[in-house]
Amino acid sequence: MTQVTLRPFTREEYHEFFRGYEPDPMMDPHPYRYQQTHVDRNFDYDESRRDRYPTFGIFADDAIVGTLSLKRIDRAARKCEVGLMMMNDACKNHGYGTAALRLAMEMAQTEYGVKFIWADTMGSNTRMQHVLTKLGFRLTERIEKVYDMPRGKEDRLVYCWEAVE
Repeated sequence: MTQVTLRPFTREEYHEFFRGYEPDPMMDPHPYRYQQTHVDRNFDYDESRRDRYPTFGIFADDAIVGTLSLKRIDRAARKCEVGLMMMNDACKNHGYGTAALRLAMEMAQTEYGVKFIWADTMGSNTRMQHVLTKLGFRLTERIEKVYDMPRGKEDRLVYCWEAVE
């Protein structure tokens, strides 16, 4: 059985992720071109805001398969947002994203005191909708035609999860 773990990226792992990154054509039809200086700047930026916006590598048996961020952590309100991005299509449909999100939910509670987590996705991203629903998130808002995509306007779906105390 594959073991999925979350941990902060080293600089080299961050570069490795983006060297292998291929955007999901459903989310972004434009090809991605790796640029070392751009990735270095993004890594430094991520490190500078780690206290309220930590970014983690998703590792499956020590191989990088994705990245996950706990965004805009508000300790007073006990809430944050979560973002998930898989490296490429070969990393999808193996349960890695689900396992990583489950770990992030636990981490958000125990390490950051979070009680509420929200996530959003496009209306056509049924894969992410399935993951969120499976983990107990519920759809709280649908904002029609927010995202301007090459194939047309996309709805924004907002999901929320609340810890049981």
